Amino acid sequence: MNELEPTGASHEARPISPGIGPIGPGSQTWRINREAVLLGAGPASLLLQIAHPLVAEGVAAHSGYQTDPFGRLRRTLRTTLDLVFGDGPTADAAVRRLNGIHARVRGEVHDAEAVRATGAATYRALDPKLLLWVQATLVITAVRAFSAWVGPVSAADRERFWLESRELGSRLGIPTTTGPATWAGLEAWFEAMIGPGGPISVTPTARQLSRSIIRPPLPLLPGPAADLLVLPGLAFLPERLRAEFGIAWSPMKGSLADAAALGLKGWVRLVPAGWRAMPQARAAEHRTRSSPRPTTLRSPGPSDQRGPVHVPRDPRVAVAPAGPDLG
Repeated sequence: MNELEPTGASHEARPISPGIGPIGPGSQTWRINREAVLLGAGPASLLLQIAHPLVAEGVAAHSGYQTDPFGRLRRTLRTTLDLVFGDGPTADAAVRRLNGIHARVRGEVHDAEAVRATGAATYRALDPKLLLWVQATLVITAVRAFSAWVGPVSAADRERFWLESRELGSRLGIPTTTGPATWAGLEAWFEAMIGPGGPISVTPTARQLSRSIIRPPLPLLPGPAADLLVLPGLAFLPERLRAEFGIAWSPMKGSLADAAALGLKGWVRLVPAGWRAMPQARAAEHRTRSSPRPTTLRSPGPSDQRGPVHVPRDPRVAVAPAGPDLG
C-alpha cells in the first residue's frame, strides 16, 4: 500500500450545534487554542508541514506563500479559528472553504528529492495521510508550546485534545481510521514519520519555502529582531530538520531560546486571561457564557461501544471578561 493511500472510510461526524459549533466550552481544544502566545510556535509547525516533500510540492505550486506569506497565514489562521471557535454556520463555512481550496491542489511531483523520499509521482491536498500530517504538526506543536509557555497538559488532557482533534479532522477529510487512536499512538507515529525510513525529508523546494518562515519579512522590524522572535518556536524542531533547513543552531542560540521561552511564560503569568486570548476565542466565550453546557463528542472508532463522550466544563478554561481586541 502506498504510504499516502487512505486506509479506511470516514465515520460520520456528529451534527454541529448551531449556537456552539463543533467544539465548545470545557474542551481542551478551546483551552489550548485560545492562547495567543501559541502563535510563537507557528514557525515550527509550518516548517514541519513543508518538511513533508509532498506538502512542500503542493504549497510551492498552488500557494502565494512566497509572494504573500502573511496573507496566506492570515487566511489560514482565520479558517482554523473559525472552525475551532465559530458557531455552527461559521464552522460549516470554514469547512467548505478549506475543502474547496484543497480540492484544487493536486499535480505532479517535480522535485527529484521528493520523488526519492516518498516514491510518489503525484500529490493531492485531499489525501488523508497528507492532511493527517498537517494536523499532527499543529496538534503536537500546540501541546509542546502550551506546556512550555502556559501550563501543564496532563496525559488525560492530551488524550482528550487528540480525541477532539480527530473529530474536527473527520470534517476535513481525515477518516478516523487513518490516524492513531491515542495520544501515545500519535507520538509514536510522528516519531516514525521523522525517523530513519520515514518520508519526512527537507527538499530543495522546502528549503526555498522556508526562507520567509525562518526570517519573516516583518515591516519595520530589523532582521536580528525577527530572528529573536521566531527563536522559541524553532527550538521545537528536531535537530535533524533544523540542520536540513539550514538553521544554524548552537548552545548560545539554545540558551537564547530558553530565555525567550521564560519571557513568554512570565508574560502569560502577568497578563489576565481575557487579554491574552485570541479574539475569536473571546467572542466564543462571550457567546456561550450565558448558557454553558457540556460538549458531547461521538466516540471516534466503530469498535468503541462506549457511546457519546461527555466533556464537562473544565475550570481551567478561563471564561473571562473580554480584553482589548488584539486582532
